[in-house]
Amino acid sequence: MTVLLGVEARLRRTRLLFATDARPPSGDLESLASAAIAGGAGMIALVDDALDARGQLDALEALRRAGERQQVLVAVYNDADVAGEFAADVLLLPDDGSSAKKARRALHENALIGRSCRGEADIDAAVADPDVNFFVVDSDAATVGYAAKAAPPSNPDAKPWFAAGGITPGNVDEALGAGARRVMVSRAIERAGDPQAAASALDERLAKAWQGADMEAAIFGHPGRPVMSAEEAFPGLAGTGGSVGGSGGGGTRGSGSTRAEDS
Repeated sequence: MTVLLGVEARLRRTRLLFATDARPPSGDLESLASAAIAGGAGMIALVDDALDARGQLDALEALRRAGERQQVLVAVYNDADVAGEFAADVLLLPDDGSSAKKARRALHENALIGRSCRGEADIDAAVADPDVNFFVVDSDAATVGYAAKAAPPSNPDAKPWFAAGGITPGNVDEALGAGARRVMVSRAIERAGDPQAAASALDERLAKAWQGADMEAAIFGHPGRPVMSAEEAFPGLAGTGGSVGGSGGGGTRGSGSTRAEDS
C-alpha cells in the first residue's frame, strides 16, 4: 500500500477531476491522462460503458501508470466488482439508487465511494449516507448553490463535491461563482488541442478560488485549530523520505488512503 498520502487526504486536495473513456481508436489514453495530470488533475475517472471487465482493467492500469508518480487517484465508474479486482481507491456510483453500502463490500477497507447527483434530493441523500465520501452534482447554478449550502466547501466536516456538466476554462467562473470549488470535466480536456494547457487553465481558476484560510482549513485542519503538519495531514509520510505530492515509488494498488458524457 502507498504510504505517502492517504486516500482521503488526496481527495480533499483534488480540485480537478478528469473523466475519460478508454479512447480505443486513438490509443492515447495514458498520454492524455498524463497531460491532464501535468495540468493539475488530481483524480482520473474511467467512464466507458462499452468496455467489458477485461477492457476496463486494462484501461485502468494505463491510468494508474500515468498517475502513480503524483499519486493521482484513479476512479472506477459504477462497477464495484471491477473496482475490487483493480483494488481501486475510488468507486464513483451513478444516480441510480444503487447501494453504496453494498458496493463497499467489494472494495478495500480504505476505499472511497462517490455518488453522482442530479438534484436536491440526491444531494441530501449523498450527504446523509455514511458510505458516500464525496459526490458530483450538475453544474447549473441552482444545483451548485444548493450543494454549497448542504456541504460548504470550506467546512472541514462537509463532504467534498464536484460540479460537472459542460464546464470549460471559459465558463468555470460561473460554477465557482455559484459556490463550487471542485469540478469534474471530460470534453474540455479530451477535445482540447492542448489537453495539458486546458487542464492547467481550469486548475489555475480553481486554485485562485481556493486561496485563503477557509479552504486550507477544510483540507488540513479545523478552523480555530493550528493547521496540521504534513506528517499529521498525510499519515505515513514521516520516515518515508518522500515529500507531499512527490513521487511515491511503485505500486499504488489499494493505497489506504457522474456520469461524464456531459462533463
